[in-house]
Amino acid sequence: VKGYVALALKEGAQVHCGEGVDKLTLPEQNAGGYFMLPTIISGVKDSSALMQEEIFGPVTCVTPFDEEEEVISRANGVRYGLSATVWSRDVGRVHRVARKLEAGLVWTNCWLVRDLNLPFGGMKSSGIGREGGIDSYHFFTEVKSITIKH
Repeated sequence: VKGYVALALKEGAQVHCGEGVDKLTLPEQNAGGYFMLPTIISGVKDSSALMQEEIFGPVTCVTPFDEEEEVISRANGVRYGLSATVWSRDVGRVHRVARKLEAGLVWTNCWLVRDLNLPFGGMKSSGIGREGGIDSYHFFTEVKSITIKH
């Protein structure tokens, strides 16, 4: 994950807080572990690995946009689609954008709020199938038919 931050700097992006900017102070018993601060980066090109890959760590890239269709196209222009967030006071916009995003989970004005009865899973290269609630039966079950003539 720290390699993505290093790549951002190499590509000319700006790290606003977190890795390499703020000091991480850990209790002695955690000093040998793998920890990093939540990191916010801007100025990242759409073609960068930071925008094209899933960074499974506390890093987010922030980029401005002008139109809804532009940001939807940019968000869908990656091969992954695990989750997305839409931040807006406009409920109509939330519904329009969420419906068009190619992501298995879309949160509005929050992140990682989840009822375990709701399906969980991504789209495109972010996995297949769904877990959670009734969808788990289908995902974790393999149906077999056996016909016997007697």
